[in-house]
Parts: sequence; C-alpha cells; structure tokens
Amino acid sequence: MMFIDEDYVNIVPQDLLERGIRLREELGFYEIAWKFDDVMEVLKITKSKDMVILGGDVYRLSGNKPIITGDGWYTNKGDDDAFEVAIRYITNYRARNGDDFAYCPTICPYTILQEPNE
Repeated sequence: MMFIDEDYVNIVPQDLLERGIRLREELGFYEIAWKFDDVMEVLKITKSKDMVILGGDVYRLSGNKPIITGDGWYTNKGDDDAFEVAIRYITNYRARNGDDFAYCPTICPYTILQEPNE
C-alpha cells in the first residue's frame, strides 16, 4: 500500500502539508507534490520514520498548477540507497531545469517490502 494524499496528515507537519500541491483536483491523482526545499524535508522526515521511497514524478508548475512532464525516477524494491537516489535525481533535475517544478515521491511503509512470513 503506497501512501495517498490523506496519509501525509500523519507523516509531515501541518505547515509542510499546506505548502504541498495536491494533485487530486487538477489531475485526479491522490498524491501531493512539493517544491524543491519542501520535498527535501519530506524525504528527510519519511527516512527518519523508516519509510521506503519507490520513486517519484516531476510536475512543471504553471503558477501553482501542476502539469505532467513524464519525468520521474524509480528504485528497485528494497534498494538501500533509495533516498540518496531520490535526492540526487531531484537535485540534478532542479540544476538542469530550474525552480518551476514540483516533485511527488512515491512513499510507502517499510512493511510493504517484507515477505508475508517475516
């Protein structure tokens, strides 16, 4: 089970949640994207809570309206360096393309990676 937008209420502080760009209204996705500084904070928080990042998507912002770019990253199930991959991808993307983008990481609880008998 991957997290949807409503799950973040229990994960990130309210102010960070409010700065997120909810993709539900514009695109019909039950997810939240954040600008660079905020997504870095989201990644830091989720890592500290032993969550797993599976990848993510990039959205171009026109004003505060998200537009699908088709760009994104992924990691293999259980990659130990998944957070570093996400940070590197997002940092490099911003360096190449500028600040008019938001990033939507795909995050899930660690338990999703465990085998049924673990």
